Amino acid sequence: MTVQTIETYGQLKVTHAPTQRPLSTVYCKVYAKLRDGRTVFYKDGYTDLRGRFDYASLSTNTLDSAERFAVLVMSEEFGASVREVAPPKQ
Repeated sequence: MTVQTIETYGQLKVTHAPTQRPLSTVYCKVYAKLRDGRTVFYKDGYTDLRGRFDYASLSTNTLDSAERFAVLVMSEEFGASVREVAPPKQ
């Protein structure tokens, strides 16, 4: 499993390493380190049919106070990976 971060858009792209085909329904869990030093659960979900997961978008303004994100990407078949990424520039 290959995990590519697209920090400009706040997205991840997950592909099958040998074939480079997108992996859908891969679980992603995101924690945010806030500017005040706290670490909080931010969001979770699954990659779409294109193998993409939007780790930054929420209907709240928490993104404004996020300094960094830690993203767990987990697949029963292909293993797990953790990435630390910056929030997208606004």
